[in-house]
Amino acid sequence: MRAIVLLLPAALLAMPAHAHEAEGDTVRLDELIEEALDNSPELEAAHQSMAMANARAEGEGTLPSPELIVMREGMPAFRYNQAMFNRIELMQMIPFPTKLAKSREIAGIAAEHAHHDHMEKVFDLLLRLKSAYAELWYLQKSIGLNRENARLIARLSEIARTRYASGEAGLQEALKWDIEAEKSANDGRSLRERELAVKAMIMAILDRSDSDTLGTAILSDTARMLIPLATILSRALEYRPMIQHDSLNVVENKAVLDQAQQEFIPDLRIGLQYMNGPLTGFNGWTVTAAVTLPFAPWSFGAHSSRVEESEAAVERSEALLASSRAMLGQTIREHYYRAREERERYVTYQNRILPQAERSLQAALGEYQTGKIDFLMLLDSYRMQVDLSMESLMARMEFEQDVARLEGDVGVRDLSHLH
Repeated sequence: MRAIVLLLPAALLAMPAHAHEAEGDTVRLDELIEEALDNSPELEAAHQSMAMANARAEGEGTLPSPELIVMREGMPAFRYNQAMFNRIELMQMIPFPTKLAKSREIAGIAAEHAHHDHMEKVFDLLLRLKSAYAELWYLQKSIGLNRENARLIARLSEIARTRYASGEAGLQEALKWDIEAEKSANDGRSLRERELAVKAMIMAILDRSDSDTLGTAILSDTARMLIPLATILSRALEYRPMIQHDSLNVVENKAVLDQAQQEFIPDLRIGLQYMNGPLTGFNGWTVTAAVTLPFAPWSFGAHSSRVEESEAAVERSEALLASSRAMLGQTIREHYYRAREERERYVTYQNRILPQAERSLQAALGEYQTGKIDFLMLLDSYRMQVDLSMESLMARMEFEQDVARLEGDVGVRDLSHLH
């Protein structure tokens, strides 16, 4: 009996970190990212919206279509062939040149907005993919841990029954391990269902078919170091598409204000007309030119209102930009401090808490075999070891998810690439 019990701590301490990976091939996050960027229907839709905006911008800033006017004048009783004059006129409206240039500028800004919207979709998708991948890693590690626990519980249950048969322990001790086995089996089923749900989420992001599958997620053994917060904050203002979008809104509204102010500049309309008089034998040309009168009393008020509206839009967009920058800074700090906390927690678990828990379990097993402690104290030590192992995995998952949120906040695929 003594030899069998002494083998248990070594078996528990030897729980494989990749126990679940034996089921299939590993799948790397960077490979999934490339696949998602290539295949995601969401990104394809956003890309087509960007293409639409670019195509629309190319058609702006050009002259409006000319008018071709055909007239037959002086027809007695609408007799078409007895018209006194035949006229053909070509008419062209020519806006002031700066108005055309401003229209092209505004259309170009709209196309740039579409690009920023596309990039926001990209980083939103990457955030969901990275978060799901970290959860998949956590669940697969937990499933591996659960399977090792089930094997150990089975061995402990066998030992308890042997002790009961020899009269060294009561039946309750053996039954307690049977209960632990049922709880472990139930936890394993729950973890497996959650793993399937996360895999389904990832498959949807990748636009894979339902018949496809995923392998085992892998993370490095050590949690990466975070770059300084000041660097993240400064780069976010430079890279984040949302900030670029709001900053460009200010430029766009100023351009719209300039366009509204240009409504006070007259536009030109010119025409060329050919006239033929069949009854008189007269043939000749007519040239017409006209300008708009934006200072007319009935139109001046409308132009002034548009200018006031545009001025308010500029002030509003500047306020929104300041608000977006402040909110982004707050969000980054929140995610950064939380990520730093989770990293410190994970490192503490790995370097201090888990080794201490393992030594505690070893001691409990040694004292249990000599009768210094009872079965319940051994069970408490075992459960503490399992709970702390799960908490360590949870800390690592939450750290990776917070780093993914930081990368989305900044607008980069990998924080480590920032300097």
